[in-house]
Amino acid sequence: MKSCIKIVLTVIILGVLFAGNADKPAYNALKGFEPLIGEWEGESESIGIFEGLPDEGAKKTINFSTYRWLLDKTAVQREWKTLEMDEKTVINIGTTIYTLDPVTKNIVSNSFGYDGPIYWTGHGRASIDGVTYIYNIEEVTINGTYTEYTIQLNLTGKNRLKWQLKNVIQNQKKLPDAPKRLLKRK
Repeated sequence: MKSCIKIVLTVIILGVLFAGNADKPAYNALKGFEPLIGEWEGESESIGIFEGLPDEGAKKTINFSTYRWLLDKTAVQREWKTLEMDEKTVINIGTTIYTLDPVTKNIVSNSFGYDGPIYWTGHGRASIDGVTYIYNIEEVTINGTYTEYTIQLNLTGKNRLKWQLKNVIQNQKKLPDAPKRLLKRK
């Protein structure tokens, strides 16, 4: 009987000691973001589309995007900023937090930011297939403009990322896809 108690206690103690190695479902779901972690930068023209932004092609821009892990790799944060070429005038800024929804087991997102002076929030789902990232997003502005769209990212090597806004529907009106942007790791 004493040896049974010792075995049970040993198993409990070892379980406590090695619990840190237990499966981490949030990280396992989000680990596909690992190649994106870091800072990215690229130049393009303004895309228009969203309320508060300059018209498509009206301005040359520089785009900054940073992906980082949060809370012991239980979430990924994407923070972005688009500036005019003077690198002082802000065109838009935003943050997205990607997490694992424990009920659906999907990667979900919550976003917020400004397009020019217009505040917006959004939510969506993300899927990762190798080097392709698909974000399906719904947003609404402080003025009530509702927009659904898809962002598709493709890693084209360790340090190059193609980004495109597609399938845009704004207030029930289909808009054209935005031109592709190229970002490079800083």
